[in-house]
Amino acid sequence: MNTRLGPVLSSLDLPLAELCSARLDGELFALDEFWCPIDEFDGPASRAVAAGFLVPARCIAERRSAAWIYGLVPEPLRHQFCVDAGARAHIPPSPRLQVREVRRATFETRVISGLRVTTQLRTVIDLARDVEDDEVDPVPLLAALLRHGGFADTGPAARLCLRPGLPYKKRALRRLAEAQALLDLPASPA
Repeated sequence: MNTRLGPVLSSLDLPLAELCSARLDGELFALDEFWCPIDEFDGPASRAVAAGFLVPARCIAERRSAAWIYGLVPEPLRHQFCVDAGARAHIPPSPRLQVREVRRATFETRVISGLRVTTQLRTVIDLARDVEDDEVDPVPLLAALLRHGGFADTGPAARLCLRPGLPYKKRALRRLAEAQALLDLPASPA
């Protein structure tokens, strides 16, 4: 019998009172609505597990949730997921989740700890075109995502934004030009 607990815990693993006590004792830390042992690395793998507990397996983490999984932004108040338009997934309405139907090519996602997550480049394109979150300037995040994905410029993202049928191209290209200016700045010495 395996008595070892997983890297991300919920009230299905231990009673809520015990999880809260362990957190107060410094044995666990909060990760989204879940808890992790203090010696567990808070990285993409554990964040993907926590996000994966929120939705069915057909869901794909995208936009700010994908950026959170990559470790580039704080946890979003409302996680953003998508499902393939042909997946026929039913997700009950929740104030913690935003789910939309899209068409995604398989090369636009990757699997992290069992959860499909949009690649850095696809996340850049989605955030550059996003009209829902105009309160936060996405340009620094776009530059950070491109660096994280190993891109030295915004060229690949700009080419993908020009595909036929994608709305908000002008907004995306303007934001990508601003992100390019940030990418062109010399890196600060560590």
